[in-house]
Amino acid sequence: MQLKYTHMNLYEYFYNLVKQIPDGYITTYGELARALGDIKAARAVGYMLSVNSDPEGIPCYRVVHTDRRIGKYALGVEEKERRLRKDGIIISDGMVDNFNERFFSDFRTDYPLIKLQKEQESIGKFASFEDVEVVDNYAAIDVSYDGRDGYGAIAVYRDGGYIINTFYQRVDFPYIPGYLGYRETPFIERLSEGFDGMLIIDANGLLHPRKCGLATFAGVIMGRPTIGVAKSLLLGKPDVNGYIVYNGEKLGYMINRHCIVSPGNMIGMESSIRKIKLLGKDKYPDILKRVHNETVDFRKRRLPS
Repeated sequence: MQLKYTHMNLYEYFYNLVKQIPDGYITTYGELARALGDIKAARAVGYMLSVNSDPEGIPCYRVVHTDRRIGKYALGVEEKERRLRKDGIIISDGMVDNFNERFFSDFRTDYPLIKLQKEQESIGKFASFEDVEVVDNYAAIDVSYDGRDGYGAIAVYRDGGYIINTFYQRVDFPYIPGYLGYRETPFIERLSEGFDGMLIIDANGLLHPRKCGLATFAGVIMGRPTIGVAKSLLLGKPDVNGYIVYNGEKLGYMINRHCIVSPGNMIGMESSIRKIKLLGKDKYPDILKRVHNETVDFRKRRLPS
């Protein structure tokens, strides 16, 4: 059974939140992240503000730091100060003096990230982690970015070599830790069309706060066997045997500091570990290096020189 998931333009939703800040008021990066539904989105808030293409219609200059620093602005700090002063914000040495009197937090929001968390939990419950034998029909997928432009690639293993395909798409969901499924599943769906084997994905699977990292999320959505291989540890700690333990459960395995395995869907922990160890000989697998390099080359080919 294939499941559906929410497709949303979080940039558009976010910019509509910024438009709610009244004249003469300010808010913070953290407050906007909370209005989205997760304080972990604070860095994404900063990024989305930095790429705002309509600074006149979307007043991103009204967003400052929690410690009262006015922060950066795409049109320059001096211009941010000028606009804030014009709104009646008092500034001394780059700090907002009347912060408490002018602080706005009454956003009209339905907290979309909280809804997506619940959806992830629901999708994750459909994942299967039975320890099955892994066939040699496999491929790796990765995506790299230039701003909102995503450059995806798949490397299909065949007859001792790789068949490469690429796909470009503009993304509507910024990078927020824990929500990669909403950003990259469209790439995985498109790139894996016509391929019926196992997908090795540069991301986590079961090793996720809601047990639904990208490899699990995409695997369940497509009804496909997947393994997640991440370059850094998202959460948990390795035990003496290398298993990553989080909340008392073994959710992944650390082959080395930059090669962390977790089952995605339709495969168990031990089979996932054996497969990635076999492919990488206790290092980061060559097929993932190859597909990552292809995304970078693809991006360079598409960008103007």
